[in-house]
Amino acid sequence: MSALLPQSLCLEADLFSQWAELPAETRAFQLRVRAFLEAEVAPIIDDHWERGAFPHALVPRFGALISEHLGLPPASFPWADPLPFRLMKLELGRVDPSMASFVAVHWGLCMGSIAAFGSDDQRAQWLPALQTMSAIGSWALTEPLAGSDAARGLRTTARRDGDDWILDGEKRWSGNATIADVTVIWARVDDGLGGFLVERGTPGFVVEKLGGKIAKRAMENVDIRCTGLRLPASARLPGVRRFADVARQLAYGRVAVAWEALGVATGVFEATLRYAQQREQFGRPISSFQLIQDKLVTMLEHLTAMQAMLMAAARHEQRQGGLDETRASLCKLVCARRAREVCALGRGVLGGNGILLQHGVARLFADMEAIYSYEGTEEMNTLIVGRGITGHSAFV
Repeated sequence: MSALLPQSLCLEADLFSQWAELPAETRAFQLRVRAFLEAEVAPIIDDHWERGAFPHALVPRFGALISEHLGLPPASFPWADPLPFRLMKLELGRVDPSMASFVAVHWGLCMGSIAAFGSDDQRAQWLPALQTMSAIGSWALTEPLAGSDAARGLRTTARRDGDDWILDGEKRWSGNATIADVTVIWARVDDGLGGFLVERGTPGFVVEKLGGKIAKRAMENVDIRCTGLRLPASARLPGVRRFADVARQLAYGRVAVAWEALGVATGVFEATLRYAQQREQFGRPISSFQLIQDKLVTMLEHLTAMQAMLMAAARHEQRQGGLDETRASLCKLVCARRAREVCALGRGVLGGNGILLQHGVARLFADMEAIYSYEGTEEMNTLIVGRGITGHSAFV
């Protein structure tokens, strides 16, 4: 470790002591999450990633850790203080982006939908168990033929049949659904958009694990088919009538993904710096070469810029009770783009070893490709920000 830079700064790439300025309780929660991930997840995740298997056994203990800090289920969405959740996403991204997606789908999307749009009975039924992760949640919006254009192109439909609803359609990419106790399904209805709570085992609800992925392999994404899926009227989320309601939730998710991207970039920087100081070529550690230092400095440049941006976003969230879609999309756009470059630079510094899981970069490098695309592609987020600053929509 360099004598010129304190070890703690190298480990966190925190040149301006951003994390040291966190409230003591929030910082303690961040460090507890980090300790859990390093002790329980880091030793096993490469094997799970290679096999395409999620570490289900860790879920109850991780749920207990979160509940201990965050307490009772939230009664509204977004939460009053999002910073602990943001820092948790950073730490998850740093060690295992697949688990980061598991938590995001379960907590931010499924729980968030029930908290924001559900009835009192739905909240009472699901939120306590979801909070502790004794029940698992999933969320399904994207379809095989509707991704970026979900607001207009959604093909899954829900129609009334007496007092019941009948759902027909397909969903793709939905995380956690292979093990979920409840899945939020979004469908077109006569009066706009409807969200429905579907319990595992409901007839007409078929879930199949999606294979062939090169990123987030430990995350179990699925294809869902709803064929004549009959649900009682009580299964519909009463607080949703149009896509704009869900867009507010998606904006919250985009910021969370930006923090995840920062976490991935942090993990890659740490692993790359460690490797460069240990790896010797031509009788010297490669960290002593000018071209390698140039790459490390560029990586640190991106990390520091992302940290500053996201901490500013967190302060704005706390003041305003959330971020509008322009600010949220800018966070996701900037952080995904910069983190992707950090991953590419780190993989390059490791040379051939950069494609081996054992050196701590390859898995994060691959997973970053998924992060770059979900919660809005670069193109979609660019157009959202462009619309926000010009007042003109350029989507079509």
